[in-house]
Amino acid sequence: MHMTAKLNLTGGIVLLPRIIRFRDAPLYLGMDRNRFNKEVRDYVTEIQVGVQGIGFDRLELDKWVEHYIACNGRPAKYSLEVNYGT
Repeated sequence: MHMTAKLNLTGGIVLLPRIIRFRDAPLYLGMDRNRFNKEVRDYVTEIQVGVQGIGFDRLELDKWVEHYIACNGRPAKYSLEVNYGT
């Protein structure tokens, strides 16, 4: 299973799973299960996990979010670009 490693606040390594279980996918995207089923589920690949588990590819969920933001996001009032004098 492909994992992405990040450091947490205590300096330990946190591994992000590549496959996110159905029960966790809505929370990962910041929405409830009903909205996930209505707006997301038909656009991402379901992955069979074990006998009855269902999961989704984290990177595919990230792509869905990027597309959603591109279509529905509002540009920020101010830019966060920083000029480092170069």
